[in-house]
Parts: sequence; structure tokens; C-alpha cells
Amino acid sequence: MLKGNKGEWSEIYTFVYLLVTEKLYAADKDLNTVEDIYFPIIKILRESYDYMPGDTIKIFCNNHLIKEVNKEEFKKTCNILLDKISHNSGAFQIKEVEPFFNSICCTKLKAASSKKQDITIQIYDIHTGISPTCGFSIKSYLGAPPTLLNPGIGTNFIYQIDECNDSIMNHVNTIKTKSKIKDKINYLYNAGCKLVPEEHLASKQFEENLSFIDTSMGKILSFMVLYSYKYNLHYIPDIVKKIIEDNPLSFSNLKMYEYKIKKALCAFALGMTPEKIWEGQEDANGGYIIVKNDGSVVCYHIYNRPDFEQYLYEYSYIERPSTSRYYYMDIYKNNNRYFIKLNLQIRFK
Repeated sequence: MLKGNKGEWSEIYTFVYLLVTEKLYAADKDLNTVEDIYFPIIKILRESYDYMPGDTIKIFCNNHLIKEVNKEEFKKTCNILLDKISHNSGAFQIKEVEPFFNSICCTKLKAASSKKQDITIQIYDIHTGISPTCGFSIKSYLGAPPTLLNPGIGTNFIYQIDECNDSIMNHVNTIKTKSKIKDKINYLYNAGCKLVPEEHLASKQFEENLSFIDTSMGKILSFMVLYSYKYNLHYIPDIVKKIIEDNPLSFSNLKMYEYKIKKALCAFALGMTPEKIWEGQEDANGGYIIVKNDGSVVCYHIYNRPDFEQYLYEYSYIERPSTSRYYYMDIYKNNNRYFIKLNLQIRFK
């Protein structure tokens, strides 16, 4: 039986939806459908099969036609999926669609988690006349806002705490309030402490990955995380505005902060995961597909990358994940110096 959460069911929903609509529409920076920019779908590649849209959806295996299914069956399934995904939570089954998916050779809800691409589509490019096969990442608003960068121990950033002592450390580490993250930071600054980014990140792999984007990217994100916690800011443009006011890296052109952070967000979206070797490649080489909360599907293709980058920038915020799970927010001492880790998780708003 197929079983998954809203995000996983959204992947197979996207597959069915696109075979019904036969077109992948572009979106502007605010997720609005751009009606005159679209990509006709030639086929969708899933597991070991090719699915070609039309009045009857044709299913091929090794270039041999093995089945034809009336589009109306896909429409019915699409409607059932939208309704069930919208009204369920946690991990769930949708028994009504199980026979249909068995009949069309679909045995999995989602792609392998090691890849950023969730769906592979051959599209017709009306601009160039070519028919590239592209991998897209899928993000769904049918459930909770999706994440752009998942948290982990590897997304911890290390800061030395100047003007700290054992008394301050011991007090901070005993704060267990509901707002403990904010309370700990406020106590440190009220006590006259200062948090200074360490030269290296907690994860050497994440630091190396970021260097493929820009050699200063680790430092830029260290300040972005610090300013988020220090000023209790979550919305990325607000954080960048504050960074620009202080200019901690002494850039001569302040536009560099926004520009470079957009490049990092794009890398998180299309290829990079913090703890795996990444050398600039984009797994989701087609772009991003978004399932909107009304069930419609739009995309950011590589051709409208400026809108995609602006969307990532304007619709992302920093969230505070579990402190106990990711081992951050407690002060520790090393060689008579005091340190604290702050964690980075980025979610869409």
C-alpha cells in the first residue's frame, strides 16, 4: 500500500496533474501563474516507465507501448488526491487510488531522497524548439509550508562569546523557558557579551560546499544566522536589511549581501545538501515545481531564474528547530574560551 505524508503524496499528485493538463506553466516571483509562459509536456519519466499525455495517456517501457489509459481516469484520481491530501495529516493511505496506481505501474510515492529532483519531465521548449529532459524539485503548500534547507547538526554555526564567564555560562545553560532561545540570547547581550562568528563552520563539508558558491559564503551565512537570533528576525529580507546597516564584512558595494544570499538559496533549492559532497551541480536542473494551496501547479524554470531567485528570497524565513535534537543553544568551554552554536533551518512562508 502506498503511504506517505502530504509532501510525498504531493509528488504523485503533481505527476497525475501534469499528465492531465499537458502543460507546465511558469510563475512570477509571487507564485502567480504566467499564462503566456508554459512548457508543453512530451512525457514524464517515472520509475522504469515513460508516460505520454494526450486524450489517452500512453505508458511505455523500453520504448514499447504497454498500456493506454483514458485521461478521464487521471482526472478522477487527481481530484481524489487533492481532496484527501488537503484533509489528512501525518502519514496516511488513500485506498481509493491504490487500484489505479497499480494499474499504471506506479509503486512509489516519491523519488529517492538523495536527489533534489522529484520528477523528471521531457518538455518542449517553445523558445528554442528543443526538447530537453529536465529534473524538477517539487514543493507543496497543501500541507505545512515546505522547507528549503532542512536542519541538522551540520547546519550549526559556531560563535565565540566574548566577555563571558562561568557564571554567565551556567546561568544560560539553566534557562528552560518556552522562549528559551530568545531568553538565552537576550541574557548574553544584556550581560555585555558579544557573539563573534568562528572562522570555520561546525561542518567542514557544509563549509566546503558553500565555498563553491562563494569563498565568503560561510561568513555571510554566519552573520545572517547571528543577526536572526540577535535581533529576533526571521524573514530573510529583514535580516539582510540589518546586515547591510552594519556591513560586518566591510563590502564596498552593499548589494553584494542580497546577491550572494540569493545564490545560496538557489543552491539549497536545486542541488546542495549540507552534509553531502557538492561541487556546484544542480540535480534539479529544470528548476522548481510548486503545488499551490488551491491544487494548481506552477514552475520556475531555469529561463526565469531571476523570478525564481526573487521568490526564494522574498518567501523564505529562518525557523528555530529543536535545540535538543540538533545540540545547539548551550554554552560550552574550550581552552578557556566560551562558545555557542546557532542552527540554521530555512522554510517557505
